Amino acid sequence: MMRRPILLAAAGAAAPLLAWGALARWRGGSLSLGAACAAAAVIALLVLLGGDVRRLIAARPGRSSREAPAPRLPRQGQRAARRADRASTPPTELDDPRIIYAFAAQAVGQSLAWEGSYKAAAASLRDVPRDWIPPQVRVLVISNLAQWQLCAGDIESARRLLPDLDEQRAPASARPLVRGARAAVLVRTGDVEGALSLVGLRDGEREEPTEVRQRYRITRAHALTALGEPAAARAELRRVVDDVGVDELCRWIPAGGPARATMIELIDEG
Repeated sequence: MMRRPILLAAAGAAAPLLAWGALARWRGGSLSLGAACAAAAVIALLVLLGGDVRRLIAARPGRSSREAPAPRLPRQGQRAARRADRASTPPTELDDPRIIYAFAAQAVGQSLAWEGSYKAAAASLRDVPRDWIPPQVRVLVISNLAQWQLCAGDIESARRLLPDLDEQRAPASARPLVRGARAAVLVRTGDVEGALSLVGLRDGEREEPTEVRQRYRITRAHALTALGEPAAARAELRRVVDDVGVDELCRWIPAGGPARATMIELIDEG
């Protein structure tokens, strides 16, 4: 039973670091990275507070001890049956150790990815069972895993995640991000037309929010390069630099792709 204290300690260490990372990225002008930092910080705090909040609510005044029925301790056979039944069903409560494990793996993976340790980041999350991740954030977490695998050069593992990168399974607000993650995998696995169908041939064609526009442009540049249109690809990457600087290009350099050489040229130009 040592797993839960260890994971809570890891989340406790990660939360302030992630929050600091969000503030630093926003101050530095990298809005998309700052948003990712903030999201990971929230996840880490949920890990820390989820169980405690539930216990505080359960302990709130309003019901006297005389009204509460006396607790009945289950017999040994009943306890074993309940443990077996719980292990065979997906977790539903935030203080379930399996959800805590999944949230902590995501928070630790995000921290590793910020440091450029993409292989370790992917390893932290790769073997977490899918149903341990709450459905509301499952596709987003898998999107992160796909990006880390691309940046680690593990294209085949990223390709195997394509069935999980189904935007219809994500909340409506998260679908553009999931769509972008799927397109990034498709363009790296050679499905250029499939990637373009997701990000469109120009800004706004898929009605993407500004938060994911730079990612769409980079994927579009890879696809255009693969189609033999280097000038159009360079124009897409130039828009990224003009809007947010070279940081976003630097962030996606490890993932490779047909336009990587052009990305490096623009980074060197500043």
